[in-house]
Amino acid sequence: MVKYIIGVDGGSTKTHYALFDSHGKFVNFIQGGPANHEVYHDGYEGARKEIKRSVFKLLQQSRLKSEDVNYGIFGLAGVDTKKQQKELSKIICETGIRNFKVFNDAFLGIKAGSDKGYGICSINGTGTCCAGIDKNGDWLQVGGTGWTFGDEAGGGHIGSVVIRKVYDSIYRCGQQTIMKEMLFEKLGIKKENELVNAVYEKVYSNKVKITGLSKIAFFAANQGDEVALELLRHSGREMAKSVIGVTRKLNFSYEEEIDIVIAGSVNLKGENPAMIKTFKQEVCYGVKTKVRFIPLEVPPVAGAVLWAIEELNKKGKNLSIRKRVLREFRNIL
Repeated sequence: MVKYIIGVDGGSTKTHYALFDSHGKFVNFIQGGPANHEVYHDGYEGARKEIKRSVFKLLQQSRLKSEDVNYGIFGLAGVDTKKQQKELSKIICETGIRNFKVFNDAFLGIKAGSDKGYGICSINGTGTCCAGIDKNGDWLQVGGTGWTFGDEAGGGHIGSVVIRKVYDSIYRCGQQTIMKEMLFEKLGIKKENELVNAVYEKVYSNKVKITGLSKIAFFAANQGDEVALELLRHSGREMAKSVIGVTRKLNFSYEEEIDIVIAGSVNLKGENPAMIKTFKQEVCYGVKTKVRFIPLEVPPVAGAVLWAIEELNKKGKNLSIRKRVLREFRNIL
């Protein structure tokens, strides 16, 4: 009898849904909208509509029913507390899928990027988060919950700091930066006294996306702007602190080499290397064990699929299945 699994990577802009069988054979794949309840004005109700609509679409296209799914892993942005995990689990129960687990999406990078199936993932995209799983199966999430808890990277944060640094340079004795001209161009203004109004009218209303402004820091850094370079270095140092913290809280003491997966569009596609270079230097300095940095080259949803197969089969890692799943995803995307 064929057994099926579903893997989901739910983000703040899009969600990937993948259906495979327990041997790693591809069945179906679709892309849906945001599954992060935090981006919807109606919160969990918005996430409910998206998740249920897309799961049912995935199954209907495959001529399957919810009861045909033997296991599911849902890696969702916005799963940062036990309450959030509980609320989103209720939504998934409404799809009819009975055997599943819900985690923050940062954990998927570990399963997708490391052949061991455990290690650490530092993700830096719209937001930032660090997740770790050790050999014993113990796991820990650091950050992903805002500035209060150490999130000082991510496109949203970097974009906000770009505005702050420009504002400081004008009004608060800050160092001059070419980011000023770049920001003014993005906002369509020419005068300094237009900045605050433009931020309120265009950025806060989402006409100009704050995450898009993060690119200004990278472009300015490429031209040697010291303010932009220090902004990126600071984000790299802050991401490194989270990784180092995870190594100290989980049990990696017996590892000869710790796998550290680097994921997220800002980490992988940033137009200037200052942030990642600083991140790696700080991690190597703070972690006494040898580390291996692994840029994530497959979509995180592959980690959800591999994890679901692992949970269903209960036979540990199967490298042949792993290779097959990763090969399938390279063909899909």
